[in-house]
Amino acid sequence: MSDTKQSWNLRGLTSLLTLGGFLVMGVTGLVLYVVPQGRVAYWTDWRFLLLSKTQWGDIHILASLLFIAAGAFHVYFNWKQLMRYFYNRARGAMTLKRELAVAAVLTVLATVSGIYRLPPLSLLLDLNAAVKAAWVTSPDHEPPFGHAEELSLEVLCKKLGIPLDAARAALQARGHRIPSAGDSMQDLARVNGTTPMALYALIKPLEKPLVPAGGAGAGAPRSYTPEQVEETFADTGIGSRTLSQIAAQLGLELKLLRGRLRAAGLEVADDEPLRKAAQGRGLTPLELLKTMLVDGYRPSER
Repeated sequence: MSDTKQSWNLRGLTSLLTLGGFLVMGVTGLVLYVVPQGRVAYWTDWRFLLLSKTQWGDIHILASLLFIAAGAFHVYFNWKQLMRYFYNRARGAMTLKRELAVAAVLTVLATVSGIYRLPPLSLLLDLNAAVKAAWVTSPDHEPPFGHAEELSLEVLCKKLGIPLDAARAALQARGHRIPSAGDSMQDLARVNGTTPMALYALIKPLEKPLVPAGGAGAGAPRSYTPEQVEETFADTGIGSRTLSQIAAQLGLELKLLRGRLRAAGLEVADDEPLRKAAQGRGLTPLELLKTMLVDGYRPSER
């Protein structure tokens, strides 16, 4: 029998890898366009087609690298043809002058718009932000602070003023296993087939209320200093609280807080989480809180 074994067609393999990388990169790019913000995705254990945000991001990175590598080999295998094409074009009159100009302008426009958010392409970025924000349909979807899922139960309780023994008992009473308080909220959620958000919801009632510095009474027009706000409220999950919740828990008049915000040119809905309100204005939750609690304070944008 004759040997019919064929050698590898490296050019064909390169073309197929380029196509495969492009297709996968395109699909993952669309998924990442609509995926929730990281803090929400990790807190709620968001998944699409059984894959997490991290997995979709990793696939996108690897597909991009595959596409780049295959593209480089494609140029290598077709170098002579490419050089001959450009040489012939350089010798004769270029027939794609308008097309080249339009392509160059669109490429530069896309790059500059991504840096400076210039319209009309910035509308795509605004749509991206709106789609991501649409996943948050309840304040419970927001973690108390960024990357809370990475903290151990012990550290999370310490940050939020929750008694560790009470938190452990509350979770175990609902049938959750807590192998170690040193395990991260993310790991504990996986062990129990749930989400960090669901575990936190069970221990949130144990969280200590906000206490006004100096023991201001109900309705007292208490004014903090910026330093006191930083010391008292940093890393306490203040961003998940609404304007009305802050007023109630600090014993301050809602009208007073609204007035200080308006004096700084800010309008915040009573039921709007501080983190959401801050993001829409280029601020941090602490900057908004300082505006509410420090008489005459004016926030600075990031």
